[in-house]
Amino acid sequence: MSTALESKKKETASLPSRDGIDKKHKWNLSDIYADDNAWDEDYKRVQGLIEKAKEFAGKLNESPQKLFDCLEIRSELNLSVFQLFQYARLNRDIDNRVSKYQSMTDRAAMLSSLAGAAYSFVEPEMLKMSDEQLQKMAGQFPKTDLYDFYIRELIRSRPHIRSEEVEELLAQSAMVARGAENVFTMLDDADMTYPDVKDEDGNLVKLTKQRYAKILESTNAEVRKNAHAAFYSSYKNHLNTLSASLASTINNDVFYTKARGFKSCLHNSLDGDNIPAEVYHSLISTTEKHIEGLHKYVALRKKILKLEKIHSYDMFCPLFSERDYEVKYDEAVEAVIESASPLGTDYANALKYSFANRWVDVYETEGKGSGAYNWGNYKVHPFILMNYNGTIDNMFTLAHEMGHAMHSHLSCGKQPYQKAGYSIFVAEVASTLNEGLLLEHLLKKSSDDLDRLFILNRQMDNTVGTFFNQVMYASFELTIHETVEKGGALSPDMMTDLWRGLTEKYYGPHLTIDDYSIIKWCRIPHFYMMYYVFQYATSYAASQAIMSKFMAGDKSIVGKYIEMLSAGGSDYPIELLKNCGVDMTKPESVEATVKMFADQVDEMEKLVEGLAI
Repeated sequence: MSTALESKKKETASLPSRDGIDKKHKWNLSDIYADDNAWDEDYKRVQGLIEKAKEFAGKLNESPQKLFDCLEIRSELNLSVFQLFQYARLNRDIDNRVSKYQSMTDRAAMLSSLAGAAYSFVEPEMLKMSDEQLQKMAGQFPKTDLYDFYIRELIRSRPHIRSEEVEELLAQSAMVARGAENVFTMLDDADMTYPDVKDEDGNLVKLTKQRYAKILESTNAEVRKNAHAAFYSSYKNHLNTLSASLASTINNDVFYTKARGFKSCLHNSLDGDNIPAEVYHSLISTTEKHIEGLHKYVALRKKILKLEKIHSYDMFCPLFSERDYEVKYDEAVEAVIESASPLGTDYANALKYSFANRWVDVYETEGKGSGAYNWGNYKVHPFILMNYNGTIDNMFTLAHEMGHAMHSHLSCGKQPYQKAGYSIFVAEVASTLNEGLLLEHLLKKSSDDLDRLFILNRQMDNTVGTFFNQVMYASFELTIHETVEKGGALSPDMMTDLWRGLTEKYYGPHLTIDDYSIIKWCRIPHFYMMYYVFQYATSYAASQAIMSKFMAGDKSIVGKYIEMLSAGGSDYPIELLKNCGVDMTKPESVEATVKMFADQVDEMEKLVEGLAI
């Protein structure tokens, strides 16, 4: 790594084109389909699988073989539809401006809706049988270990499965329900433009999401302020549209919740993983009960930066700029691999293989989807999207997404397709634990107090982003859902006022709130996935608990952890975590996380005083 003071190449006004990126840093999507023609051929084959539904409708109770064959063909169909959708969507994410892949993505989504509708009779028809009949039939399947957990889950979910006619209508409505999210994605990734801003040297830079994130790390407060205003002014210009799209998504959530007879959207969302609602409420209440550590950190950050007032855009810049690293991608890869050594040779070798075989699409290019994600594929391998920009934060993002990728790799390698899909609740443990391992790796390499301060600050900022912010988002999401559930309406003013109040509660009296910070709710894509964000916080707490076992020398924890990753969706996530000694139904893990953060604030304060910073 080279320090930012030694070498920091400034961004040019335009993004690189796709053709200008080395092949080794781009996905090889021919791993899924050789080309678009092969995709079209498979599309036609899958249409035939949909037609096979007619062979089973009304006949599932005839014999165990008939039921098993239906479930097998539906599994093949689901896997094939996924392949079609992923290939189209990954191509679209490479460049959202290409209409061909927008069309292919829509076609695949429509096919998914048709597939769901065609086989929507399965659960209602199966539930016409008693629990005893279902269990008896499942016990006579040619393979009894494929659908055992599914049958158990079906019996548990019996109260929320509707009639065949209603299930078919709900399946057909899925395409319509995606509309709001698609509008948001197209606006946010394809149509949104941002003004040019000046960097630290006074050069005009074309603002993008990735460059905005990097500019917020500038040591120049005025540069941060101007970039913040420029970036959010673009969203403010579309606030009514963004409000309408989010409100539409929440209305969708409420509609499906009522259609399936759930008590609330929260119960609906948690039911699939059999997570008690108390876990969600306890996360928020426990965190807010112990929020003083975050308040103290805001005050300490203000003091170290020597600011008269501290704003939200001052929460991302490095506190110790002389230790601000610019990390080349190859260096980040090496660090991620080395830091994972505590997880064993097989895990480390799988990481090496993934980087060598183009699982990662590395750099930001014109029209490419923003942010980062991992997307598993049972038949091939995971695909990781990055927009790598050379910051230490991007190195941690890479570690995060590779945690997801290795989870997918292990799960798909050990489980049949029917049990390979794991819960997001557990998935974020895999990603945040990898970040924790990277932090420990860097701390071990640090040689003095300034190094330790820099790494400690990075860990604390990670806790703010992955834990505290996600709990705040979870509280926001709970309120907007409950508002609609009670017959209220969502408006830009209502959501902006709510965001302001939560920001004041979580960040405390030392943070100065400006007119742009209060509209951050409008650009968070995870709000388009019902009750998704809380899992970052619970998973972070769980991963910290598992990390503590690593650090305490628990020799059995590595095997238990790899076993949990390999278990996929063969059990409920709460139970999988209990096997690692972490019980998320109790507040101890959350309390331990907020206490750990408060202790780190105290340690940082002492180091700062000792170094007279």
